[in-house]
Amino acid sequence: MGEESKQVRGQALRDKLVDIAAELFYANGVRAVGVDEVVRRAGVAKASLYRWFPHKNDLVLAVLQRRDDLFWAQWDATAVRRPDPREQLDAQLSWIEDLATLHGYRGCAFVNTAAEFDGDESPEIRERCLAHEDELRRRLREATGRLGIAESDRLADRLHLVIVGALTTGGLYPANGPAGELRSLAADLIAAAGAADR
Repeated sequence: MGEESKQVRGQALRDKLVDIAAELFYANGVRAVGVDEVVRRAGVAKASLYRWFPHKNDLVLAVLQRRDDLFWAQWDATAVRRPDPREQLDAQLSWIEDLATLHGYRGCAFVNTAAEFDGDESPEIRERCLAHEDELRRRLREATGRLGIAESDRLADRLHLVIVGALTTGGLYPANGPAGELRSLAADLIAAAGAADR
């Protein structure tokens, strides 16, 4: 164990463990990575991990929380910069498309994780993944509601499907995949919803 690892304690150690687990889980899948690999990479004793995360599922939930926090921080930062409702929605779709087409992107961490866990075996993990999707749905409905379109909830749900599809397929294509059509398809859906009101 190196001097640097020995000095990492408390919240800093917890953050380090979550960061390492997030990287390993995302690259290899949650089930493929044991806690032994996490502590080896962190350079700490297994007891240090168990102090913060008594069960592996606790670590998985912490990783999902970290990803959730980062996603919504980006959403909120984008919203602050764009007060106009349509410009704001376009800007949200823009950074999500950029994320989905990023080199090395491996798909939505929430969808990937949910696919690994049976609802009966680890309901709390599936519920945490669903909570992220529920929040996306809520925020999309809020965003489309400000557009003055009659069937704004329906539009939001369609945009939700497009976003999740882009984030999911984005991880399958190294370049030039269908995720690059997110903004274009969303614009078509928004235009069609607006036209239906006329």
